[in-house]
Amino acid sequence: MLNPKNGRVVIRESQSSPQADILIAGDCCPRLIAEERILNGQAKEILAPLQDIFAGADLSLIQFETPLTTDDTPICKSGPNIRCHPDTIALLHAWGGHVALLANNHIGDYGPKPAMDTIAQLHANGFQTVGAGENLAAAYQPLIRDVKGIRVGILNFAENEFGSATPERPGAAPLSPSLNARQINDLAKKVDCCLVVLHGGNEQNPLPSPRVVEMCRTFIDAGAAMVVNIHTHCPQGVELWHGKPIVYSLGNFYFPERKVQADDPTDFWYTGYMVRFSIDKGGATAMELIPTTFSPEADSVRPLSDKQREGFFNYINTISAPIADMQELRRFFECWAACR
Repeated sequence: MLNPKNGRVVIRESQSSPQADILIAGDCCPRLIAEERILNGQAKEILAPLQDIFAGADLSLIQFETPLTTDDTPICKSGPNIRCHPDTIALLHAWGGHVALLANNHIGDYGPKPAMDTIAQLHANGFQTVGAGENLAAAYQPLIRDVKGIRVGILNFAENEFGSATPERPGAAPLSPSLNARQINDLAKKVDCCLVVLHGGNEQNPLPSPRVVEMCRTFIDAGAAMVVNIHTHCPQGVELWHGKPIVYSLGNFYFPERKVQADDPTDFWYTGYMVRFSIDKGGATAMELIPTTFSPEADSVRPLSDKQREGFFNYINTISAPIADMQELRRFFECWAACR
């Protein structure tokens, strides 16, 4: 599907003017050594290699997977409780984009107050948010933006883990496929282009589950122009469903580990991709994958070299192929489950 030279696929000829580009980055959590670097004033240095790419987008979104807080109020949960110092917002200023995606399994790690403090701080610093709020209704509220004359609506949902919003409690917008499909259908009638960003799936697995594939296709059928998944901490493949793009996982953008390892772009914890959609009032006209890697020392996020890019695009094409055959995908997951 992807051109192995540039990671691009032309979906259709543009049918209208104006046109715009939307750029989406995956999991970003400036913790551990990254937090130290940012607090020492290195935020711009970390993202310097990507500034030309950021500057070319008319609308930029990033999955921001942490509360910004110094409160020591971890909730009871499985998995790590993650938080970052409020001053690490300097990394988002270095990024220079527009929207922080907050539907994830960590925004509520330190309770309702830090979640709401994070939203307030992001807004005070000029960033918009979607996917979390003071209660369930607020968390489900779509974000609508005018992008060069194109009305873009954004919905952001997260699988139900920890920190989900309830009718009375702040948190992330929970994934509820039947309800979400109705929300997508309603929003699609009000905008030119409906973008759905999901946070879920099987971590460290190169293929999406049949459940995720069927859900994403349902969301396209409900009216989404593009569907993008985030959360698995490794890149997954892509497909066109009824002529509309589905990205099954961007992988990590900047999410340092606890242990510093050798710098290896083939280690998919450290290597993911951003996706850039070219859109008009009819939806996506083209999709381009932009592979990036961050160093284990967390001192930079940079694009892959030309040789690495071609290998990466061939890999994405390889892992995208089974998605079209649901029977083959189910067999893979049966084997994967048996080996765990």
